Amino acid sequence: MRTPLALAAVATAIVGLGSPATALTADTPTSETSRERGVVIECGGTYRSDDLYVSVYENNLYANVFQVVVGDDGLGNLRESAKGFVEKKQVRATLELDGRKVLVSGTAKPYGKKVAVHEEHDDAGQHIVVDGVHRQLRTDLTMRWKGRTVDLTCADAFRYDLRVTKTDTTGD
Repeated sequence: MRTPLALAAVATAIVGLGSPATALTADTPTSETSRERGVVIECGGTYRSDDLYVSVYENNLYANVFQVVVGDDGLGNLRESAKGFVEKKQVRATLELDGRKVLVSGTAKPYGKKVAVHEEHDDAGQHIVVDGVHRQLRTDLTMRWKGRTVDLTCADAFRYDLRVTKTDTTGD
């Protein structure tokens, strides 16, 4: 019969917990991996003679954000929502801007094949590796504000499903 000490020695030998090569030290980088899924829709248009910027961003782990900016002076606002703004293929996002309600609505339908994504960059003391897929969205969106309806043109519109690994590079 093996004693608890003998079992601990076997476990250490199998797993390598006691070896200096695998022991965690202050210099060992720590990593965290998460799965992020969501939607990115960025659109433009013209309201009267001013350029518009409209963004609908959803992320299952972080904030869902709807943003509108009108004109070069940067009249704008943003709104966060736990629920999000895209349900199935329908887009509906509201916020208040200059004392009046802004409504962006319409459809965002997936089309085409999924495209593999791989990105690596450093940010705020972390090396970030992103792997996954994007799938384009065909949009038909309008913005209604102050009694006017504006057609939006969305250059960047896609769904994403990503595995994001963040590794600490500060050595702390």
